[in-house]
Amino acid sequence: MAILAETGRFDSGDARWQDQVAALHTALREEAGTVFSRRVPKPGWKGTVDTVILAVGSSGALTAAVACFRAWLARDKTRTLTVTWTDEAGGERSLQISGDNVDQASFQALAEAIRSRLGDG
Repeated sequence: MAILAETGRFDSGDARWQDQVAALHTALREEAGTVFSRRVPKPGWKGTVDTVILAVGSSGALTAAVACFRAWLARDKTRTLTVTWTDEAGGERSLQISGDNVDQASFQALAEAIRSRLGDG
């Protein structure tokens, strides 16, 4: 799954924002597993943005990732995560969650899709 972190508070190049995103990456690596960054084009933007790729290999890793997402978003209502994954049919699905709408239902589609891919659902 790919994770793009954004904010309405800081410029993407601001060191304070980069530190906050790095903290998310560290938490994901420690709690959920393999994490690496990739620069990808963003529609409507010149250049690329950093996207984190998280390899989710179990429902436990998914649960840990969702807990990291919720905790990180809850710290600042201007934060947004866009999570993209491939569904069972090979199509790309995406979910955008912001700090001001963090609840369990927000993550339901993601959790169901990943669990299904893992054979846990």
